[in-house]
Amino acid sequence: TVMASNLKDVVGVELDLTLVAGRKLIAKDGQGLSGFLGVSKKTSDPYVKICKLTKNHVEVFAKTVVCRKTLEPQWNASFKLVLEGRNFDPNGELVLAVFDHDDNTSADDPMGEVKLALAPLFNEQPKDEWIPVRSCKGCSDATGELHVCVIAAVRRAVSLKSRDSVRIKDRTVAIGLGWDLMGGVANIDLDASCVCLSTSGEVVMQECAYFAQLQSVSHAIKHTGDEREGDEDLGQGDDEIILMHLDRVPQQVAALFFIATVATEGRSFADVNTARMRLVEWQSGHERCRFHLSQHGNATALVMARAVRYQGSWVLSMIGDVDHTARDWGTLIPECKMYMRDLLPFVSYNPAERVAILRKGGNVRISDYVPAGYPPVLVLGLAWDVTNGVNIDLDASAIMLDASLRLIDIVFFKKLISNDASIRHGGDEREGDEKGDDEQIFIELAKVHPAVAYIGFVINSYSGQELDDVKGASFHLFDGSSQRDLASFTLTNTTFLDKKTALVVGMLYRDPSNASEWCLGIISEAAMGRTAQDNVDELQLHIRRNPPQTLAPPRPNEPGKASAMLNNATAGPLLVEAQVLDLPVAMPMAVATVVTAHAGVPMGKPVG
Repeated sequence: TVMASNLKDVVGVELDLTLVAGRKLIAKDGQGLSGFLGVSKKTSDPYVKICKLTKNHVEVFAKTVVCRKTLEPQWNASFKLVLEGRNFDPNGELVLAVFDHDDNTSADDPMGEVKLALAPLFNEQPKDEWIPVRSCKGCSDATGELHVCVIAAVRRAVSLKSRDSVRIKDRTVAIGLGWDLMGGVANIDLDASCVCLSTSGEVVMQECAYFAQLQSVSHAIKHTGDEREGDEDLGQGDDEIILMHLDRVPQQVAALFFIATVATEGRSFADVNTARMRLVEWQSGHERCRFHLSQHGNATALVMARAVRYQGSWVLSMIGDVDHTARDWGTLIPECKMYMRDLLPFVSYNPAERVAILRKGGNVRISDYVPAGYPPVLVLGLAWDVTNGVNIDLDASAIMLDASLRLIDIVFFKKLISNDASIRHGGDEREGDEKGDDEQIFIELAKVHPAVAYIGFVINSYSGQELDDVKGASFHLFDGSSQRDLASFTLTNTTFLDKKTALVVGMLYRDPSNASEWCLGIISEAAMGRTAQDNVDELQLHIRRNPPQTLAPPRPNEPGKASAMLNNATAGPLLVEAQVLDLPVAMPMAVATVVTAHAGVPMGKPVG
């Protein structure tokens, strides 16, 4: 018996399969005049198709010759089957479908089938058996057995460890990220991201690929998204896939970082049994190498690997470092930059470069992103586009509530400054078609009245037009002096806005464990209302249902104390030329090759 754990590194198999003979098969011939005269069927013209069941159809790999007028066929036909890449599923099975050949009709009659599960063959012990033929579609009374001999030669993954480096020889590759949850753990939201750094060590935002930007501007990098649309294509249970056309990556991009984060608040990689990353040649689906990680503890982020331009090609280096605070890749920008110092020694560590890349339900402590203290003015910039040539008058507003959720004040286009002068509305940009922010709200946290516990932000369609024509809605919180972003959120799917006229975007709120600290949370819930007054109850209801939780302790900012990841990043060069591995390029092979169809010829030996 092959345990499931032993299948994790199996990426392909070569099968030497011989269909020796059949016996006592069902008779199918005699349907003509003899059938009308009540004469029973006496014989068949059997042959066998070697097939693989896929999601939508049956794929035929090979077939034997037809043995005429017999229920005891002798085929002695040997085949070599190579299953890897998209043709391989370790939990799949081969189907030996028996048919009766008929020269006079367009379709041959099914005579039954034998199914061979692949996994039991991976112990590489020869199988030589008579196997019963089972009924199948089109044949409910199958009889007899097939004599089958099979030997499997398993192809296992090239497994790498932290700080191993390999040269990427393929031009179009995919990074497949997969993880297994602990038993009894409900689904948690994990995100994979590809983060691009330039030759000067800066993030190239337009070339990154992650949940809110599934494709880079150059189309060189594509994220399959949470729908996992490429899962079946690669055939190895990848939870998320990042596809890369390396020849298209702009020259300004020097490195690609692959990061996995736990987006679900209160959860961590302690809920994940194992995680692994695979490098796959895209066209064939052939796996080049993989990297297993386990025992992540309470970490919330995992920097898995880095790919860099090096001596005319790309080199992939395994990292495997974790962080116990970050839930998005933007929070790890300083650490990623430090992992570039072997190639860009001028890069320095700056904790102020962190930016929270948020999604619905995400929460961050503002002070984690302003190590020098709160800036005098924070600015919330909101932007949107409209489709179908429709001009919609959208308005942004701020709703101020106390700790008991009682309304204190509202700042909107008819009241531009709050009573305590801490919040100022930048004015009404009516049609949402200007570049940059369509509306801005300015916040001076030092002036916010002590009674204010929540500041909610709402977008309304004052004209009452539905928001289903809105696309590209986003907001960012930034330092009003330096213009540096602290956090951002992009609305990637607006279908939930259909028939709605308002969007409760998010809120600033006091940290439950420290009233002097402010946090930012993303709500992103559709509502009805032409002005913010209409949505006070939605904000109150959301807070009652989702009371703010105490966030993880803030990270220290001094170099050497920031995290174990920072220490590892500065411990030594990630890429050492003498240690770069050259993986063999898999030679293309036919899926099935006829070895012999003559009696008495032995099977070929499996290829190691």
